Amino acid sequence: MDNIYVRRVSGTLLLGYVLVVALAPGPARSEVTADVFIEGLDVSSEDVKRLESGDVLAFSGADYENTDRELAADSMILVRADLAAVHAALVEETTVLPGKLIIDSGIIRDESDFDEIAFDTGDIEEVDKLLRLKPGKDYNFSEREYSWLSNELAKQRKSDEATRLSVASDAMRQVLIERYRRYRASGLEGIEGYRRSKRKTIDVGHELQLTTDAFEAFDDEFPEFVRTAVAYPEGAECCEHYFRWLKVKIAKRPTFALAHTIVQRTDEFVLLNERHFYVGHSLNSAQITLAWVPYGENTYLGLGVSASADILDSTLGKMLRPVGRKKAEEMVSDAMIEIRSDLQSGGQQP
Repeated sequence: MDNIYVRRVSGTLLLGYVLVVALAPGPARSEVTADVFIEGLDVSSEDVKRLESGDVLAFSGADYENTDRELAADSMILVRADLAAVHAALVEETTVLPGKLIIDSGIIRDESDFDEIAFDTGDIEEVDKLLRLKPGKDYNFSEREYSWLSNELAKQRKSDEATRLSVASDAMRQVLIERYRRYRASGLEGIEGYRRSKRKTIDVGHELQLTTDAFEAFDDEFPEFVRTAVAYPEGAECCEHYFRWLKVKIAKRPTFALAHTIVQRTDEFVLLNERHFYVGHSLNSAQITLAWVPYGENTYLGLGVSASADILDSTLGKMLRPVGRKKAEEMVSDAMIEIRSDLQSGGQQP
C-alpha cells in the first residue's frame, strides 16, 4: 500500500487515503458504512455508477488544495477484499510512501534506533551542501537548528570525506531526535517551523493541523480516532502508534523524514493515519489516511496525493500546476489499480 488520498470536505481539506472494505459478519460495534464517506466527500451519483462498473475515478483542482503551496489529487476504485486481507497488509513495518522513494527506514521504539541513521559515500555531494547551509529553501530547518548546525558543521568543511560524512550524520541524528522528542511531547504544536528568511517561516504544524481538522467531519462515526489524530498526544490510548525514520530521495537528493502512524482496529473497521511530521527538504508536509468500513458486497477504495512545497507558490510553480495536477491524477489512478490487484485474492473485478 503506497500512496496518498486527498479530498475537500465542507470547505476544508482531508488529506490521506480512504479505503473502504466489506467485512465478514461479526460483532457490530456501530452501523458505520461507506455511505459516510460517499456522502461526506460529495461523490456524485454518476461517479458512484462509474465506481460500481469498475472504473477508476481521479480528481484534482484548486478545490482540493488548501494553500498555494499544495498540489493535490485523488482517485477512487472498487475492490473485493475482506478485513483479514487488510490486517495482513498492515504490519508494523508498513509505510504508505512509494517504495521507489525509500532508500532506508527503521522503526523507532526508543532513541537508540536513531543510531542507524547515516549518510553514505554516495551522499557526499549532499553532505558538502549541508556543510555550507544557510537559511532558505534548500533545507527545512528552524532558526534554532540553523544556528546550531552552522556551529557544528562549518568547521568541518575542509575535513576528509569520512569525517564529513560522520559529522553530518551525527548532526542529522540530533536534529531528528529533537524533533521526535518535541512531537511526542506536544504533537502538532511541537513542530518547529522552517525558516526561509528573516521575515518568512513556514508553519508546518499549522499546515498539518488544517488537513487534520477535516477529520472532524467524521467525528460522529469515529470519535476516538478523530480526537487522537487532531489532538495527539491527547487521546492516544485508543490506538496503536508506530514511529519510523525514513531515508528517502526527493528531487534527486537524499534526505531524512520522520513519520507517525496511528491505527485503530475494531471488529467492524480499521483506520490508519500516517503523518510525515518532518521532511528534510523539498516537501513541507504530508499526511496519509486509510479507512476500511463495510460497503455492501463490494469494497470502495479511495486514494490521493497531496504535497506542500514552496516552489508551488512561485511564478514557475503556478505555470506548471495544471500539468502537475494531470500527472498526479495519472499517478494515483495507476496506484489504485495496483492496490486492487494486491488486495484481491483471485476475486473478479467489479
